[in-house]
Amino acid sequence: MISDQVKNPYVKDLCWLVEGHYIEQDFNLVPHWVADVNIRLLELDRDPRALVAAISACKSHFLGSYFESLFSFAIANLSDLVVCLEHFQIEKDGQTLGEVDMLVETPNGELHQFEIAIKFYLERSDLYPHDWIGPNKNDSLLKKVSRAREHQLLILQTEKGREAISHVAKNRIPHTNLLMFGRLYSALTSRENIDQWLSQNERGGWIRVSDLFLLMPYFSYFFILEKPHWLAAPNINDDFSFFSLQSTYNLVGYFLRDNRPKHAFLCQSLNETSTKKRSVFIVPDSW
Repeated sequence: MISDQVKNPYVKDLCWLVEGHYIEQDFNLVPHWVADVNIRLLELDRDPRALVAAISACKSHFLGSYFESLFSFAIANLSDLVVCLEHFQIEKDGQTLGEVDMLVETPNGELHQFEIAIKFYLERSDLYPHDWIGPNKNDSLLKKVSRAREHQLLILQTEKGREAISHVAKNRIPHTNLLMFGRLYSALTSRENIDQWLSQNERGGWIRVSDLFLLMPYFSYFFILEKPHWLAAPNINDDFSFFSLQSTYNLVGYFLRDNRPKHAFLCQSLNETSTKKRSVFIVPDSW
């Protein structure tokens, strides 16, 4: 993957976006990336100033805002789509009805509304139908998709929505699309389901801190991922220290300082050819 070939963390996350790691996908971006997209990404890695400037212009520290900045840069600089409007609010009588993330035009003149999200959901089958929940447990895949499809993606069909884009739409009706990027994390509770999980290509995993010993036969090192770089896997040879998974006191220290779930990157060995590399949420036993 192209994200494995670059070093700058912002460019790595941009590559991850272009590669297309979706939870929900209503629109296929692949035909719309420029033909030399990988060459441009490698060039950007050599000189990332334009991307760094775009990210720096975003004053919010939230992961969602960071991802929106990446997405806006990707569409504007690496695709044949034209951004007509983005992040504009629909208002009625002084009240905000909703916000549209992006309205784009395709080369053949079609309009598309994009509702964009970056999400990481952990498997909790005991909470069905909210069986995929966020690390803080306040969000779920069902809630997010329902809200997007029943509200945000209907906003341009209202009278005020149509008025807000009339100067752009010129009687065209936008197609509505949810693009939810991210990763799902399987519950890791036994050696058997860890073996099954490792046979899957995309999913991460989550495990309670007291069950970490179950991962030790498969992984030797870990590194705690910090926001906003939860997207692409870090370079194993980057200038930061991986800790030994067998030295559990390292993880105990993290949870003593902060009991929230930790997003970790685990690897089998400290070389780029390591066959086992996975993202794992480590959660307190009370989670």
